[in-house]
Amino acid sequence: MSSVKIILDLANSPHVILKRDEALELFECLYDETGGSRDLEESIRIVESFNEFLRVLKKKFEEYITPQKDQREVITGKAIVHKLKLFKENDKEQVEIIFDRRFNIEYLKKCLNTMGYEDVIIEKQTL
Repeated sequence: MSSVKIILDLANSPHVILKRDEALELFECLYDETGGSRDLEESIRIVESFNEFLRVLKKKFEEYITPQKDQREVITGKAIVHKLKLFKENDKEQVEIIFDRRFNIEYLKKCLNTMGYEDVIIEKQTL
């Protein structure tokens, strides 16, 4: 593969946009690397049922879906996925993953490298 861009938003939450199958591959790698979390398991379930959740989002006129989290994991900083955006671009299923701002970005970089992305670009979002 080539390169992938990680955008750090104004709250310092990393964002990455991947194809649906790549998002699932990333989640599986992150699960192996971190030991997982409830929000990561819910994110896998959501992306596996992409079309059903996309239909619900459109029906509710919402753009993002927030996976259920274990409050203990949130308090201790072990939450991984903050929210997801499901969309289709040129009939390709895409997922924007917004990670928790306290999530260690090194896990993300390692998994993206493992997936074949040689160049992981990190950019800060600007106003």
